[in-house]
Amino acid sequence: MRASTSTYFVNLRHGCMALSALCMLAMAACGGSNGGGNQGGGQPTVTVSGTVSYEFVPPNGSCTALNFGATVTRPIRGATVQLINSSTSVPISSMASGANGSYSFSNVPQNAGVRLRVRAELKDGGAAGWDVDVRDNFIAGASDLDNPAPPALTSRALYVLDGSSFNTGTSDLTRDLTAATGWGGSSYTGSRSAAPFAILDTIYTGMQFVRVADPNASFPALDVFWSVNNTAASANFDITAGEISTSSYYPDFDMMFLLGDVMDDTDEFDDNVVVHEWGHYFEDNLSRSESGGGAHTLGESLDATVAFSEGWGTAIAAMALNEPIYCDVGVVGFDIETVSAGVKGWYNELSVMTLLYDLWDTNNDGTDNGSIGFGPIYNVMTGPQAVTESIATLFSFAAELRSSLNAQGVALLDSQLDRENVVSGAALDIWATNESNDAGVADVLPLHTPMVADGSVVNICVNSSLDGLNRHGNNIGEDRFLRITVPADDEYDVSVVTTTPTPPSADPNDRDQSDPDIYIIRGANPGQINEGVSAVANSESYRTPLMFANETYAAIVEEWRFEDPVASVSYPQTICFDVSLTPTP
Repeated sequence: MRASTSTYFVNLRHGCMALSALCMLAMAACGGSNGGGNQGGGQPTVTVSGTVSYEFVPPNGSCTALNFGATVTRPIRGATVQLINSSTSVPISSMASGANGSYSFSNVPQNAGVRLRVRAELKDGGAAGWDVDVRDNFIAGASDLDNPAPPALTSRALYVLDGSSFNTGTSDLTRDLTAATGWGGSSYTGSRSAAPFAILDTIYTGMQFVRVADPNASFPALDVFWSVNNTAASANFDITAGEISTSSYYPDFDMMFLLGDVMDDTDEFDDNVVVHEWGHYFEDNLSRSESGGGAHTLGESLDATVAFSEGWGTAIAAMALNEPIYCDVGVVGFDIETVSAGVKGWYNELSVMTLLYDLWDTNNDGTDNGSIGFGPIYNVMTGPQAVTESIATLFSFAAELRSSLNAQGVALLDSQLDRENVVSGAALDIWATNESNDAGVADVLPLHTPMVADGSVVNICVNSSLDGLNRHGNNIGEDRFLRITVPADDEYDVSVVTTTPTPPSADPNDRDQSDPDIYIIRGANPGQINEGVSAVANSESYRTPLMFANETYAAIVEEWRFEDPVASVSYPQTICFDVSLTPTP
């Protein structure tokens, strides 16, 4: 029979302290163990078995609203299922649900008072395992800025689903448990129990998709935060108060945040959105990305790193879900195969996502007359793309992929690059050396400006002509890349000097002087990054750690004012720098 259900939270706080905002909230990770084990001792026992599931709500045909009339029930796969002693609340036994949501507990004492619990977590402690939790970041009446600080994010309440208590009786019995949407016909009238399990199961789908290509893929721990209070409506950013700006993934903390406020935007059933953000987790943990993210709209001409990362996230979502219709309910919906906006090219996330998806899908349409499958894509993303000498872009991905394909695959890749106005064939390399498509924007090409670390000066310019007053700092031309040849093992003195005059603003509260930053990356060991990010006006300088001869390094040079919300509105759109790396005495 089916049990009545309720959702509540298990708070796994073990003396953790948070320090400040997201960075400090993410620290002091805490764990817990449910232990457990079958009771025996010779007493009569029974088996309790059944399935656990959740209700899933698809979008309507126009992606303008959820279609509750088409709600379906799906199994909760791989989650921790527990049999709990009703009197003591102590787990009697625990297991992971099967691929069809099944569970079975044997050797359960007869005539015992128990209840079922499903935890919104995926735990696999094997060498090729995973560790995913879905938690509630919101604390009523609290803020990230509180003193003392709120509990660490990793110790926030874990979502669980509890069934009603029952007696095990004297014979084997079946007990099912379903997480419901809480929808009452015209509004939510009950607990939105299904939401955290829909998110969890969608991530499970992504991991299983990767496991087909690599059965030994290992997924580092991921914390996902969702709340009915998570909103993008506020201009503030306060995770504890639910003000998260948008659904997003934070690579520095292996954390994903998802919207849930019904008065604003809810993403728990937007499985494309969930896997898109999980795709950024994939880049961060299994591949590599230098993308700084930020706000972007479809068809924008973006920085090369942002365009590839965002296109990748949407493409892997479409692949893993086998669904080319990307739907963020009430916000945007489009067909990844046919959508078109802006100027085609390596800087357009639509070009990137369509190209990647058409390499994978088996539909023959237009120039897409074949498929290389996901295996080669996965192998490049987790192999050469992760250690490419260049900045990680569509060019490094495509060049490395091309070298791994047979003639038929090469022809397919070249046709897709041609369709999106990206250099193809033998002219393609990781540095975009022969790319000529600059989206009509100055100060874009060459994508990687060559320089030698011998004290010689290279002058490069950055350009914010496509950015608006919101200063996202992620459009094409706002970052410039360098290809640095190192002549000898040495530490190097880095100098970036602004050569464009930046007149003082009439408003004393505006920041009006240049603030250049530089990040130098050793692609052969992408964990090795040295950077100059001080707030010194009109220059940046520092001494690098040891850099190695005959290796090529890549660098990103940026103007912080292009993403500074307090910068003067009259700040120049074009800023130029003299850049040099000089061997130390």
